Amino acid sequence: MTGKLTDAKLQGFKAPEKGQVEHSDSDVPGLRVRVGASGAKTFILRKRVGESVRNITVGRYGPRFGLADARRKARLLISDIESGKALPSPAKKNKSTAGTIRALMPAYLASKSHLRSLWDLESVMNKFVLPRFGDRFADSITRGEITEFIAEIAERTPPRARNVHAQLSAFYTWAMPRLDRLPANPCRDAGRPPKSKPRDRVLTDAELAGLWKIAEKEALPWGAGLKLLILTGARRSEVFQADRCEFDLTTRQWTIPAERAKNGLPHIVPLSDAAIAAIRSIPEVQGKPKLFPSGTNDELGTTGYSKARARFRKSLDEVLERAEGEHWTLHDIRRTVATGLQRLGVRFEVTEAVLNHVSGSKGGIAGVYQRHDWKTEKRDALTAWARHLQKVVQTARR
Repeated sequence: MTGKLTDAKLQGFKAPEKGQVEHSDSDVPGLRVRVGASGAKTFILRKRVGESVRNITVGRYGPRFGLADARRKARLLISDIESGKALPSPAKKNKSTAGTIRALMPAYLASKSHLRSLWDLESVMNKFVLPRFGDRFADSITRGEITEFIAEIAERTPPRARNVHAQLSAFYTWAMPRLDRLPANPCRDAGRPPKSKPRDRVLTDAELAGLWKIAEKEALPWGAGLKLLILTGARRSEVFQADRCEFDLTTRQWTIPAERAKNGLPHIVPLSDAAIAAIRSIPEVQGKPKLFPSGTNDELGTTGYSKARARFRKSLDEVLERAEGEHWTLHDIRRTVATGLQRLGVRFEVTEAVLNHVSGSKGGIAGVYQRHDWKTEKRDALTAWARHLQKVVQTARR
């Protein structure tokens, strides 16, 4: 069948009783969707390469790879073919695809296995880079394509665009010795958004009380996770990527290991009664080490912060009966905790210790001689903060 493919048509194609059937897309010459007896739909590109006609697999149709993705990838493949780029030989597929980004990725991730932020690196590659460039030869991607790619992300979230650019550039730095035909890192001169201005947003007591009310109604992982952010001042990744074994409810403390801490130093977070209650409300999932396990990977914690944050913002505006409040992020909760501790009279050094910051009395040469861990002071500070938060919430309910 020939004609312009649409998502409605794709979803409506029925599986043949046996064998497979193909449907052409008039929008991209050569692009077809092949429907098998199992119902699986696979995009292929039928294109003359040299003196033969090749069927090149573009990708499997599904929630993560739709018609727009198939058309974009097919056009890129056509561009590679017409510019003379070598394509994998059907007889030597495993060997000849060694230069694609997808084929190079396992070795690259293995070389970065020591990073504390490996989960973020994998997230960037799986969510952004591989869907767009995964099956392209690494030495065929231009700085113009990367500029366009990063610009598309920046239209939604400029900070994430800078992160994706940095991660992709680091990949090319690693890959350069393996790519004989690539003269330079294509990310080096590609466009990227400017650095974001430092934020100074601090949530008000009314907003804190509203967030706590929202957290009490949110299902796992977001309700309990939001409470832990508010009660501890920990980073988003420290909470939602935590292993259950990090929490000792007998000694009432949470130990964030060095490999997960931003500064590379282990961090002990004393747990208030409210924090312990939040942790106990999280059921343990057999065989999954994470406190908030991912639904798709047992070794990873929860993701999807952007959607959750947008929901929190909307809910907070509704709770406070306002049209639209000042923009805030999950990281602003951490700054709010720090500011709140200062308002309660907590010493600056103790506040820094609660946040696991290496600065002030713990930075530079002073840190060599200043070895006090502030453990007792941190417990007193977070207990005082939990009490203050309880009063704020109770006052808002009156």
